[in-house]
Amino acid sequence: MSGETAQRWSAETDRVLREAGWFPGRAVATQRWETVLQEHGGFEVHEAARRFLVEFGGLESNERGPGKTMARMGFRLDPTVAEWDDEIFDVLSEEAGADLYPIGEADRRNSYLGIAPNGAVYISMDSVTLLAATADEALEKLAEGIR
Repeated sequence: MSGETAQRWSAETDRVLREAGWFPGRAVATQRWETVLQEHGGFEVHEAARRFLVEFGGLESNERGPGKTMARMGFRLDPTVAEWDDEIFDVLSEEAGADLYPIGEADRRNSYLGIAPNGAVYISMDSVTLLAATADEALEKLAEGIR
């Protein structure tokens, strides 16, 4: 494990993300997701969402069970899970006070994940909650079951 990765997040988060398909330097095309979300939901991608999806888009973890401070929920980083839910994201964005762009789901589609232009990640369904101020911290919380 590189020193950069060790400092970026914990060894456990690194393990979960690598099992999901992540590796240092990973970069995937986001145009298909952006087009689908624009055409079906009117979503306008912002730079924080694009950066996140380039590195982490398409990853899925089915890790469930005990975590550090809450159960691990599993997650899927595919923004098209919300392609028809623009009205839900409008409400969630209003609650968050930021333009949230869908980045995936958690807990077997019980919660959406959205990212704000400043890189903060929110988790939501009926109401929105700040998951973490940064994407790396959000991934660590999802991977390890941290509230």
